[in-house]
Amino acid sequence: MQFLEYTIDTSKLLTKAELLELIKEHGETNWGALSEVRERYHAEFGNELVWNYVISDGVHTGTFIILVQEGFISIPYNAIDAEDYEILELQDALMLDEDAIQFFIDDWVSFSDDLLTAMKAMQRVITSRSA
Repeated sequence: MQFLEYTIDTSKLLTKAELLELIKEHGETNWGALSEVRERYHAEFGNELVWNYVISDGVHTGTFIILVQEGFISIPYNAIDAEDYEILELQDALMLDEDAIQFFIDDWVSFSDDLLTAMKAMQRVITSRSA
């Protein structure tokens, strides 16, 4: 599979079941479980193949998107701990389809556009006050 600038031998990816089992074995946290996945994938593929989507879907605080043999899995979180970072909600993990990816893309663009507009307005206020 060609993904970004990488050629991925999908047989070397974790399966969804293997990933969920690894996460269970390592404490269901970003720090404990996903660190191992990141290191393994980076060594094998040159990329961690794990992305933190930090915008709420209306149910969860955020989610991790991870490449597995079957496609892309979303593993959400609601709580963040000072030592272990995000606490994963495995019962809500799901494989992403076209509609789910489009929802994430649309939500990200909306969030980004709104934030950028606000920061440009902040910049204008700051600049006008220092003139």
